[in-house]
Formats: sequence, C-alpha cells, structure tokens
Amino acid sequence: MDDSTAQTPEPAARRRPNLWMVLCLVLAAVVLGLGGFLTGRAAATGSDDKGGEDCPKLLRAAEKMRGEILRLEVAEDQNGDWVLAVRARAYLITQNPGCFTAESRAKAQATLDQYKDR
Repeated sequence: MDDSTAQTPEPAARRRPNLWMVLCLVLAAVVLGLGGFLTGRAAATGSDDKGGEDCPKLLRAAEKMRGEILRLEVAEDQNGDWVLAVRARAYLITQNPGCFTAESRAKAQATLDQYKDR
C-alpha cells in the first residue's frame, strides 16, 4: 500500500500567495492612505492656519476694545492704560489680517509705529 498522495508536490498556485489576495491588500493600503491624507488635509485647512479664524468674535473684541479706549480717552488719568489699550487693539487687527479691511490694518500698523516706544 503505497501512499502516493503524501509524496506528490503541491501545485504551484498553493505555494505562492494568491495574486488576488495581494492585489486586494495593496488596494486597501492605498485607499486607507489616501483617506488619511484627505482627512488630514481637510482638518489642516479648517484649523489654526489663518483659515480657522473666528472673525465675528475678533470684530466684537475689537469694538469692545475701542469702547474701552474711548472711555480711557475721556478720563482725566490717561497714563499707560490708554496707550496699552490702543496698542492691544492695533495688535489684534494686524495679527488677524483676514478679518479686517486693508484700511483698518494700515491704521493699526501706523498706530503701532507711532506708539512703539511707549
């Protein structure tokens, strides 16, 4: 009784990985990589890179600061608080150019230049 089935070599297709399985794994890796890339890119454009500014909040803050400047201006004691408020508002405007007009930015920069040593 010769056991001929134990001595026959396996077919070539069983010894090497199935071509379709390798193709599916490569395709899955590409899809996952592309999905991660697109997700990261979408998150990056909507975050801190000047595209994520909350302009309405910044505009309200600038108006609130303007009111404080006007209040300090009419007060008899203008000391350093008034200059500090003016400079703070100017910095707010110059550091958020996407939310303010060119005229506002120019005035803010001129204000910073005028009060740079105070």
